[in-house]
Amino acid sequence: MPEKQVSHLERVGVDHVFGHRYETWDVHLDDGQRWWVVTNPSNYYSQSDFKSRDVVLTFHLGLAMRVAARYQVPITEHARNIFESVWRRWEQAAEALVTAEQAEHFQTVGTHLRETLISLAHELQANELVPDGEEAPKASDMVAWVDLFVRAMTPGKSNARLRAYVSGLVQPTWEYQQHLLHDKSATRMDAEIGVAAVEHLVATVTALVLRAGGPPMRCANCDAYGLVAGACNHCGWEDPDYQAPKIRQQSEAEIAEALAQPCTPSTDISTLMTVDDVLEPSKGVSRQRTRSSN
Repeated sequence: MPEKQVSHLERVGVDHVFGHRYETWDVHLDDGQRWWVVTNPSNYYSQSDFKSRDVVLTFHLGLAMRVAARYQVPITEHARNIFESVWRRWEQAAEALVTAEQAEHFQTVGTHLRETLISLAHELQANELVPDGEEAPKASDMVAWVDLFVRAMTPGKSNARLRAYVSGLVQPTWEYQQHLLHDKSATRMDAEIGVAAVEHLVATVTALVLRAGGPPMRCANCDAYGLVAGACNHCGWEDPDYQAPKIRQQSEAEIAEALAQPCTPSTDISTLMTVDDVLEPSKGVSRQRTRSSN
């Protein structure tokens, strides 16, 4: 609102839309200008552009929806499900930001962000991430657990830059949201930075999981990651329901037939091989002969 004196102020309507309350105010300034002020979140509009209360409210609702859309989870539904509870708490922070107006509201956003990061720590903690001879961090020590997880997901010299980058996000993100949580003079921009920072960290950790081939299976006995062929490499537990994939063995006649026919050398880049070729080798021979005849 321009820095003018208000000569008249009147609330001209209260509307409830999808459970949210919106107030519309008619504001007259001493220089003759007239404005609409609509709440939740508050914004003002010139009455020379919007002639009626209904029109300005409709525009305000559309604007609020577009602002809210900026804070949707920035990844696919499949990726979101890896840390579903974490993203759900982040969405609560983003929703709180949309309607926040005062410093204490922005601090509330910080509270939701803190719960988001602690939830991430709970999702990641596993005994196998802790180096031998070291004590496991506390359950809510987000910085320690995320750092251990990042190191596990980015081993070796080839991952050094990625490891340094992601690890470098963890401590500053935690410290910033802690600052926001206790900042009695917090502004909307402070809260927006916090929401964006936590979003980036959680999305990056999610990307590390996807980069490693998706969420790893956990042992039902010790909760360790890394089940291989139904057996835990950490404690030796075996999954009683595990069934090894069935691979059909070629008969001697099929092998002899395949060897007797012209085939495409394995060094030829035109050779087409799929999982089906392993499970049903005779189809693979047929595909190779067809390809080589072209």
